[in-house]
Amino acid sequence: MPTFSLALLLPIALIFFLLSLAVYYAWALMPRSGTVEWIYLIERPPFAFLGGRNPLDRLDILVVALLVLVWGGITFFHLGDREAPQTFHEFREEYVVIDLGETVDVGRVRYYTGLFTGEYALYFSQDGEAWHRQGEMPQNFARLFQWLEAEIVDGTAVRYVRLGAMRGGPLQLGELAIYNAMGRRLEPGRFSLEWSNPALQSGALFDEQDTVPDRGTFMNSMYFDEIYHARTAYEHVMNEAPTELSHPPLGKVLMGIGIYIFGMTPFGWRFMGAFLGIMILALFYCMTKQMFGKRLVAVCATAVFAASFMHYTQTRIATIDTYVVLFVLLQFWFIYRYVSQDLETPFAKTLPSLFFAGLFFGFGAASKWSSLYLAPALALLWLIYQILRAKHFKQIGQKGFRTYLIQTILVSCVFFLLIPGIIYYLSYIPHGREAGYGIFDVGYWNLVIANQRHMWWFHNAVAGMEHGFSSYWWMWIFNIRPILYYASTAPDGDILRIAAFGNPAVYWGGLLAMIAMPVAWIRRGDGRAFAIFLCYIMLLLPWMFIPRTSFAYHYFVNIIFLCLALAYVFDHLIRRGRGRYKTAIVGFTLVSVGLFALFYPALSGWPMSSWYSQNVLRWFETWPIW
Repeated sequence: MPTFSLALLLPIALIFFLLSLAVYYAWALMPRSGTVEWIYLIERPPFAFLGGRNPLDRLDILVVALLVLVWGGITFFHLGDREAPQTFHEFREEYVVIDLGETVDVGRVRYYTGLFTGEYALYFSQDGEAWHRQGEMPQNFARLFQWLEAEIVDGTAVRYVRLGAMRGGPLQLGELAIYNAMGRRLEPGRFSLEWSNPALQSGALFDEQDTVPDRGTFMNSMYFDEIYHARTAYEHVMNEAPTELSHPPLGKVLMGIGIYIFGMTPFGWRFMGAFLGIMILALFYCMTKQMFGKRLVAVCATAVFAASFMHYTQTRIATIDTYVVLFVLLQFWFIYRYVSQDLETPFAKTLPSLFFAGLFFGFGAASKWSSLYLAPALALLWLIYQILRAKHFKQIGQKGFRTYLIQTILVSCVFFLLIPGIIYYLSYIPHGREAGYGIFDVGYWNLVIANQRHMWWFHNAVAGMEHGFSSYWWMWIFNIRPILYYASTAPDGDILRIAAFGNPAVYWGGLLAMIAMPVAWIRRGDGRAFAIFLCYIMLLLPWMFIPRTSFAYHYFVNIIFLCLALAYVFDHLIRRGRGRYKTAIVGFTLVSVGLFALFYPALSGWPMSSWYSQNVLRWFETWPIW
């Protein structure tokens, strides 16, 4: 069969496979012939939150450790360079004249940008008297902490180079690299520098030549929204005024931990997201095992989550969505632990799960407002549990429910309002520190309030704005419109791409599983299916009405519940025990992992031929991975 048809045949084969699994699942739910099983299947048991507290054993700990090692290797491989210029000269009014030590034909001038935006003025001269202005040497907001090249208009017979900031700066420059026309980098040891203001001279321009790469790529430079989030994380570390103010600060503060440990390098600014992405998988395994009590379900569901494409791509880019996913997962886990406990659990023993659900609700809100979309689901699950408990107390004739309810309402206000409010307020400490305010100063309070107004204004201001990779919520569900984060071409002609979209098996199979959740909840009274479906809908519903420009990565948090829905189906197949259920579960998992391997180049920036991209990976015209 001609290989050029793979991009057409693969999605058709996958759709056929998924529909076959759906038919098999529907068959597995039917009563066995020759039995009275149909009597039990048509009965509607009372609604209950099942599972949630199945224990973890030593083997589970071993599985989690193995998971962390394997996925850690996959995540940190090719994450980013660990070396980058760390010292910067901050140009203001001064300029520097560089004597190259000999007359050469200059072919390239490469530079590594730091903070602040503007443009450099670059001049060449043969005698130090007549200066010739070169082309553009910008440092705009989309080109920070990147290796760039100045535009050379005439680099023949150059002895002196003059460099300064246009209009006085400030502009931070990390490193310069000057090449002759043959492509050889000139040795700075032969240079002599003369500063227009000797009091402001520094050695930062040529002190880290070992960090100069052969070419600028995502491995040594920022890409996509790292220019906002990673830059702001660095500003927090350096006590500079933060640039990115469209989201609360906590995600950037956490990102700054990696920068503090590993320096302002690509590995450093991506470290925390990658590390927490590994922890998300470990936590997801533990949560799934506790909810369903089956190791096969937990292993396969976690493997599917890891192979979902978006989890890999999003946790390796220094943006704040990883932190939202982490805190939403923890909110759901602990609220489900709370509602799935015994209805006669003493008040004091109900507090830990409720406390941690509220704590992570606060952390999520302080990272990104979209975490708040889960709040109605948390409140409804809480309310249903109180109703179930009230009915149970009444049924067994036990008194004291009113006292319990009043106590629970009071502590819930503390856990879900007061503590999150404190966390949110304290997350602005880096902002206040830069402005010179303590947390009890009026100026600090005004700063927090002003930022809320700014965020509200910003998200309204971007409503309806056009973007080449913007998409709508219904496109996310069907995996129609990915977003291209990075595109480049290798010297040998191979292409490099990093795209954020979903594994078709996980997205489409997860959607089929999610459709089964209301059926499971209504027909079997299973609170797990209800909770999964409710949280999925609550996280998606606001995007049906929010007018601001949206992207495929906004669906990242919903993948938690797509994979939980798949875990539910896996668990139900095992409980039904009909046919080759293990083959179906493992088969779906292997297909998901196989697709991850197939699409790995388009997720990681690994070189691939344009033929492979066009004829194997580009299933739809709207997938920008060619």
